[in-house]
Amino acid sequence: MYQFSDFPWPSSVVEEFPDHCQILEYMEEYARQFDLVRHIMFRSKVVSVWYERDADEDEETEGWDFWGGSREAFGWKGKWEVQVETSSDGHTSMETYVVDFVILCIGRFSGNPNFPEFPPGKGPETFHGKVIHSEDYATMGHERAKEFVRGKSVVVVGFRKSALYIAMECSNINASRSRSAPACSTVQASFYNRVEEGSIVLKKALKFEFRRDGISIDGKLTEVKADVVIMATGFKGDQKLSDIFESQSFRNCILRPPSAVVSLYRECIHPQIPQFAVIGFSKNLSNLYTFEMHCRWLVELLAGKFRLTPICEMEKDMEEWENYLESSGKGYRKFCQGALHIWNNDQMCKDMGWNQRRKTEFFLEWFEPYGPSDYASP
Repeated sequence: MYQFSDFPWPSSVVEEFPDHCQILEYMEEYARQFDLVRHIMFRSKVVSVWYERDADEDEETEGWDFWGGSREAFGWKGKWEVQVETSSDGHTSMETYVVDFVILCIGRFSGNPNFPEFPPGKGPETFHGKVIHSEDYATMGHERAKEFVRGKSVVVVGFRKSALYIAMECSNINASRSRSAPACSTVQASFYNRVEEGSIVLKKALKFEFRRDGISIDGKLTEVKADVVIMATGFKGDQKLSDIFESQSFRNCILRPPSAVVSLYRECIHPQIPQFAVIGFSKNLSNLYTFEMHCRWLVELLAGKFRLTPICEMEKDMEEWENYLESSGKGYRKFCQGALHIWNNDQMCKDMGWNQRRKTEFFLEWFEPYGPSDYASP
């Protein structure tokens, strides 16, 4: 499931769940195979984007009946100004690019680290050890990270993949000095063996506080001793997406009170933001598979292969989609399309004029699950 439709995993990878090094190698090989690297600006980041309207455009987009005024990707003559910061040889420069269409692929799980708030005197300032976020740990690199945790008692706060993998790494380095608070997720086969032998200790808690020599769980006086606390508490990805806009009206479109959750049509575009798309913000059990379908849908739109429905119908569809996500995500995460990705793919295939039935045989259509290779071609 975790692969591109036109690029199978090499036969040398036999693990059901490849590790992060194998995934990185797979992604790099994909970029080389399709000559993508030459199109990437390294050591650069987008600071802000600004939509410069054409003189003939309305001041506000809220009165539009159609996306961009025409239901097409390039309906208006407005331009986007993209401000980019580039670092080279210790120097930083700013440059502005003027483009017709912007696609944001800045990711949900980086930047804007999410740190819990603590009452005065019960936060990291009380702790005499080191407190870092999982992003800081990841950017250290393997050798520096090993030295950082070697010989130390480590508490990992979190309950998803980052927490589980970091706890496993700390256990590999320190044998019996790692503690974590994860819940159910996909982990390495030997993870629970480490739990049984005591090198990883799981603690379930609704809240915790910092103490001088560690943390206390759920207000208990008993401390969990620690030298290092690693906060695998996620990121404020939605806020990061919103903050990239200079326009306050566009920020408000992205983060809608009171839910403050990014809502997009087909998980790609916003009805009130013209000539603009987002790839990589939906949640799924197989992100490559999901995001590739979004890319194919967007490419077809950019090429003029289909036109969008009126904004009122787009917003109705978005509301219906959110209701499905919310009802199906109970017990896991409110807005995850893991159980609905086939339904989502069906809608995109319908938009693009593709056959929604992806199997070549009737029997397979009924009894074999869909996978990335089923969407390799229209």
